[in-house]
Amino acid sequence: MKKIKYIIALIGLLSAGSVHAQQEPMYGQYIFNNSVLNPAQAGAENVNQWGVLSRFQFVGIDGAPNTNSAYANLQLPRQLGLAVGFYQDKLGIEEHLQLQTDLAYHARLSDRWRLSAGIRVLASNHEYKFRELILDNPGDPFFAENASSGILLNAGAGLLLSSESSFFGLSMPRVFEKDLQVYDPGDFVFFHKTNRHLFAYAGTNIPVSDAFLFMPSALFKYADDAPVQLDFNAVFNYRNTLSFGPLARSNLTEGWLDAVGFLVGLSLGDHWFFGYIYEYPTNNLSLATKQTHEISLRFLWGERTDRFRSPRYFY
Repeated sequence: MKKIKYIIALIGLLSAGSVHAQQEPMYGQYIFNNSVLNPAQAGAENVNQWGVLSRFQFVGIDGAPNTNSAYANLQLPRQLGLAVGFYQDKLGIEEHLQLQTDLAYHARLSDRWRLSAGIRVLASNHEYKFRELILDNPGDPFFAENASSGILLNAGAGLLLSSESSFFGLSMPRVFEKDLQVYDPGDFVFFHKTNRHLFAYAGTNIPVSDAFLFMPSALFKYADDAPVQLDFNAVFNYRNTLSFGPLARSNLTEGWLDAVGFLVGLSLGDHWFFGYIYEYPTNNLSLATKQTHEISLRFLWGERTDRFRSPRYFY
């Protein structure tokens, strides 16, 4: 039993390090739902929207990360915006549930530029499903019951500077750090630590022709005790109907590329939008898996008619 304890504790420590980015939802399609990164994005788009998104990481590996979400992003009167999201992350026997609400204010700086500021309130829960483990000793009391962190409250904040052709965002979605522990008779075993994350991102729109628009973007991610990451998307948009392009995710701490892939987005009529991403790991994970898939579906309505339109990167 003691050896099993050490193995499970080691898995927890590795999860807090090598897969640490999973503490915040990891998506390749952030360009289509930036509110997952930054509360200042609430109501920043020129349309209202609701959507669902699922990410299946490292397909073929038992216990690999799986993320599902449902969200709504709405415009409000008086230059306000509201976003609500529900997220479910699974990694091995750990399940993380999170409900968050964002409120943002959008101030016009000039005819071209607008500055948005947002705050986030969130509640989350971590559950460790020990009863799903297959044990040599089924009667081991250490694994007799599942363990839960209870409801954890937190807050976040962010800024967004945007024009009709460019955007710059900075956010800390989770301000307060939390140490999560699971009780073992006579001892505490450390399994997970929730660290602050810092996101910085930017992008622009470059007309290539009357039919094509080039929309490059980059996302920088930093968290304590985790690799520093830099993501790139190079999306082409054809007549506001088809979006496509390559993407790459790099590990700046280790100095190598973590994954490459491509993105495809398709407008289904005036209101529906479907998105898909395929990623191929370029690190050692490629020995065990060759694929990560991400799919999304959005419904958009209530397009704005005022002079200041949100950037088309919110497509």
